[in-house]
Amino acid sequence: MPDEKNTPEESKPSYTPASPEKRALAWMGIVYMVILVLLFTYNLAHGEPLHGGPGIMLAPACGGLSAVAFLRYKAKGGWFHLVLGILAAALCLVTAVAGIITVGIALGLLGG
Repeated sequence: MPDEKNTPEESKPSYTPASPEKRALAWMGIVYMVILVLLFTYNLAHGEPLHGGPGIMLAPACGGLSAVAFLRYKAKGGWFHLVLGILAAALCLVTAVAGIITVGIALGLLGG
């Protein structure tokens, strides 16, 4: 009976961590899940949906696009990725502020 400790190990695939782009998109997914849970919880608690959510729902997508564009600019260079990242970051900021204001008005926290 051969000694099991001396047998060559099977070639196991080595661990490869996720790329920074995949991590940025995973964080975007986490933000979406938190937003969806909060919106559904509000809907269940009050019996009607919260109005003014499109700005809040669009902001994480713009943020994810901005992160991926900046990461690709860092890796490959090129003006297209830089311009796309800047535009997506600006759109993320605008949609987030607009979404927070409209949800604040809908909740009665802000005068409007």
